[in-house]
Amino acid sequence: MKRIGDGIFNRNFISGIAISSLVFLLAGTISIFGSIGAMLAPLPILYYYSKLGRVQGVLIFLLSLSFVVIALRFVDSQATFLNLFLLGSLGPILSEVLRRNHSVEITVFYSAVALLALGLIFLLYFSFTQWKGPLYLIESYIAETVKENINVYFQLSGSSEQAELLRRNAGHITRFLTNLFPAIVLVGTSFFVWLNILAGRLLFQKNGMWYPDFGDLSRWKIPDKYVWLVIISGILILLPVRGIKIAGLNMLVVLLFFYLFQGLSIINFYFNKKSMPVFVRILGYFLIFAQQFLLLLVIGLGLIDVWADFRKLEKVK
Repeated sequence: MKRIGDGIFNRNFISGIAISSLVFLLAGTISIFGSIGAMLAPLPILYYYSKLGRVQGVLIFLLSLSFVVIALRFVDSQATFLNLFLLGSLGPILSEVLRRNHSVEITVFYSAVALLALGLIFLLYFSFTQWKGPLYLIESYIAETVKENINVYFQLSGSSEQAELLRRNAGHITRFLTNLFPAIVLVGTSFFVWLNILAGRLLFQKNGMWYPDFGDLSRWKIPDKYVWLVIISGILILLPVRGIKIAGLNMLVVLLFFYLFQGLSIINFYFNKKSMPVFVRILGYFLIFAQQFLLLLVIGLGLIDVWADFRKLEKVK
């Protein structure tokens, strides 16, 4: 029998299972900490998969996931094996993409596409086994989510006028979100990947492990010509054809998400320039994502940068 420290069952392997299980368990709870755990669920898998190799990395992923799914059966949790599997699967995917040393854009793209493809496989599987179309399953899921959120709002605010208005318009909200589903999934997946890439860089550098050099991300910028796509998507929304309107709206949401990144890069640039302490940066980013007005302001900052060049990048060239 091998001692802990030898072979596959070494200290890193055991600690990998323990930490991954803890994060998965956190992701399975309904709280602000559960949301944080869900967003960072791939991080321990990414770290140990890269450090210990594919075999031990996959074993850590599957064993920790199995332990947590069994544990969650004894508590009131909405998390399922599928939910947690999709969250954690980004760890191995991202590790495989990172080792190819692509640019940050290509890294996000390849990882997001792989994760979306995995999600599509699951969707088609459930569609086949339940004899229901994929679009029907998507709309049903969105309808149930809208209903649950309205019920939570009712419990928090009571039978207010706003709550009654939401309940009466639940069908319209469901149809709107269903029409926007492609953009929502693409934006959500890309943000999920981007967040774990940044968190992974901090973790790997702190532990002296190799990580791709993406350069100074505070100088990241979308090519100026892509602003025309924003204009085109705005025109499509104005056309009196429902299918074209929906396509234009999805296109606009995705593009504005990219310009949000450009706005965040500008803010990061000035944080670096002014040597802002870490707690000020964390507070600043928290406020941006917590306040819709600030979020829209950052998107506008990214768009205006096409003409204003706030970081004077053209002069550097």
